[in-house]
Amino acid sequence: MDSFPARKLTDEASVLKHLWCRSGVYYFVRRIPVDVQRHYRSKRVSMSLRTRSLAAALRAAKSVIQRLEDYWMGLRLKQMDVPALHLLIDNEADAKHDSPTLLEAVDMYLGLKASNDSPTFIRASKRSVRYVVEALGNRPITAYSSADAAAFRDHLIDRGLSMSSVKRIFASVRSIINLIMREHGIEGSNAF
Repeated sequence: MDSFPARKLTDEASVLKHLWCRSGVYYFVRRIPVDVQRHYRSKRVSMSLRTRSLAAALRAAKSVIQRLEDYWMGLRLKQMDVPALHLLIDNEADAKHDSPTLLEAVDMYLGLKASNDSPTFIRASKRSVRYVVEALGNRPITAYSSADAAAFRDHLIDRGLSMSSVKRIFASVRSIINLIMREHGIEGSNAF
């Protein structure tokens, strides 16, 4: 129970160090952290709290501190690399692609090409597409770029696959996309 008043004093002290009184009016002054300074014209935030009351100035300063901390955290998060960013679906970018997704394409492809007596062919086609989906996500077939294909190639090599296996997987994915593009009259190029 004794720790609560001590914490309150500590919180108050941390807010007080950002207050400055000039002609009886309280101002908030705080140095901008180095990692977000490039977003500002100055190295510090200085603003009038428009009050002569210390209690009101403390409340206002706490609010300003919280809003600044939240904003700075947002700036820091924007600068971070997002883990598995390549797996996210960019709905705006993918919305302009009026083609089936890769998983839909493999099902259509197998419906057109596979016979019941070719389980190896079916398994290999599904495996190749699964590798793409794991690495790049399930997107419309026209949404993949040549940069995506290069990243996929590097992903396969990093997994320890031989170059002949990588070429075989690419050939399988390329065949699936080419056939579905022809069947549906889809214009564009095949990234694989």
